[in-house]
Amino acid sequence: MVTFVFSNPRHHVDMMVPVARELAERGVPFEFVSLAELRGFSAPDLGTQLPGTTLKRAVPYLRKDPAAGAGVGTGSTSGAIARRLARRALWTAALGPRLRWLLRRSDLVVVPNDVAYPYDRLAHTLRALHRPFVLLQEGIRFPLPTEKSAGLPYGSNGAAAVCAWGEASADHFRSVGAARATIRITGNPRFDGVDPRAWTERGTELRNKLGIAREPLLYLSNTIDDMGFCTTAEKMQLFERFLAAAAPVVAAEQRTVVVKLHPREDRAAFEAIAARASVPVAVLVDEPLFAVLAMGRAAVVLASTVGLEALAFGLPLAVLEIPGHGQLFEYVAHEVAVPLWLDRLAGGLTALLATQPDAGRVARFLERHMAHRGFASRRIADTLVELRGNA
Repeated sequence: MVTFVFSNPRHHVDMMVPVARELAERGVPFEFVSLAELRGFSAPDLGTQLPGTTLKRAVPYLRKDPAAGAGVGTGSTSGAIARRLARRALWTAALGPRLRWLLRRSDLVVVPNDVAYPYDRLAHTLRALHRPFVLLQEGIRFPLPTEKSAGLPYGSNGAAAVCAWGEASADHFRSVGAARATIRITGNPRFDGVDPRAWTERGTELRNKLGIAREPLLYLSNTIDDMGFCTTAEKMQLFERFLAAAAPVVAAEQRTVVVKLHPREDRAAFEAIAARASVPVAVLVDEPLFAVLAMGRAAVVLASTVGLEALAFGLPLAVLEIPGHGQLFEYVAHEVAVPLWLDRLAGGLTALLATQPDAGRVARFLERHMAHRGFASRRIADTLVELRGNA
């Protein structure tokens, strides 16, 4: 039995379902275990995508405070200590025994993370049980402050195989201590069946629903506070500063700013800032990311995989400076994105809205970070079948 364990009901599931479908075609049994409820999310109905799929919930109810199931943020020291104690107690008393019971028949476990709670403890448990697990890369990889402070980088916690999206990620995994023999360049199965042209109509429908006349400027936020690059308050200040500086450019272009949030971000906090802006701002959470990308004119990111997705959709891309860190990841270094500096942001946005991506450079960059598009699910399934046979 191959067991897929997920905590994000969107991008984790979007990567795992195509692999499970490939296993089903080969007659390999599989099941899904949800940790989504631990993070305050509901597990999706997998039966609509994979008829007959077994889904088990590690937590039978939605947590009102999902912080215990999230990555380590940058709050106060006392708050961090309290979270660690709460997590330890939850794991020892309930979650650990529950997962050991749910995984008792598994030959192989597939996880999207090996260092964030509770995946760090799950990895330790699986190693103690001599049960192999595979790490399915969940997002772009680069050094994070939280990983540095914890001393345990993503990808270094004993996976039997690390399924990397591309050569760039493989280089990163090697640099942080992942065993070279475990690294497999498989690609990202989330993109196997994505045709940006097929989303054009959905994008138009969403734009009409929002009452937006021209293609909007997209602000694609993510949890840089959880990553340790700033506090949540600082992230919100950055967003407000961006809107204030962007307003003249957006107004001159007669465009709207559309904000797409990560599910863990506070929609109300973003909407409160958006309400004070002098230009139209729409804050979205539940709408499909690909529909949002399909309706956009250009995209601004902080430090997220959605930059790759925006490039795949042919959008001009910009990376906003994070105070003290500059532009994160290598979008700007490889000249596939415009750098946005806070002290001259309007000029950068004007350049962004006037630019057209260099198709050849973007294609090379995407291959470096998302190899084997169209075949990733098959390559990961090959890895799982091989490891399961050796278990």
